Amino acid sequence: MLISLLTLLLISNALTLRTDKSILFSRVVMVSLIHTSFLAYNNLFFLSLDKGIGIFGGLFHVTVFTQMFNIFIFILTAFILTLTSFYPRKVFLNQISSLSFLLFNGGASKFNYNKTKISNKMAGQFRILEYSLLIVFVLSGAVFLMSASDLISIFLAIELQSYGLYILSTLYRDSEQSTNGGLTYFLIGGLASCFILLGSSLLYANSGTTSLEGIYVISSISEVYANLGDSMQGDVLS
Repeated sequence: MLISLLTLLLISNALTLRTDKSILFSRVVMVSLIHTSFLAYNNLFFLSLDKGIGIFGGLFHVTVFTQMFNIFIFILTAFILTLTSFYPRKVFLNQISSLSFLLFNGGASKFNYNKTKISNKMAGQFRILEYSLLIVFVLSGAVFLMSASDLISIFLAIELQSYGLYILSTLYRDSEQSTNGGLTYFLIGGLASCFILLGSSLLYANSGTTSLEGIYVISSISEVYANLGDSMQGDVLS
């Protein structure tokens, strides 16, 4: 569902020039996330999820816990998107919208849509066409990260989520603070990615696998051999 939504948003953003369509895209994403949360809730009743299901060769591991967390993330994201999906296009000022003005000052006859009396609230946050697309990218990275069971899939999920956050932090191009914060976040994120790759390479060099389950098995065997060696040494000394 998320992949289909990403494809739809990519095509729509590429073919749309009107920035006011951002509100429509936010509403579509919000409805799609609610539908996806119902699908994830329906998957909770699969008996095979009790022990977990490995997909894509063990890169991801789907369990009841991951599905419940997915539902929470979907609902939370849909709630956040309501902030940019509904807003009043026109806001009436107090001097022409008060009850006393309408009743005693001839407000009914003087009421008009003069721009000097009615402020048009087409704020910048409601005209960013890529906003909903970036939100879905970040959401996809979070969902993949929760189900990741391999060092490679963990790194890819973190990077997918981080790239969307990099762009979101610099979305207001006219703001110097936004640009500065986004550039700083990008540099620190790149440094953190280097450390993640370094740690993953060290784990692979010592274990010969990138699977979290395989690393756990190897570490358990090492502990068993260590305990066995200690016990044999104690028997020899005794």
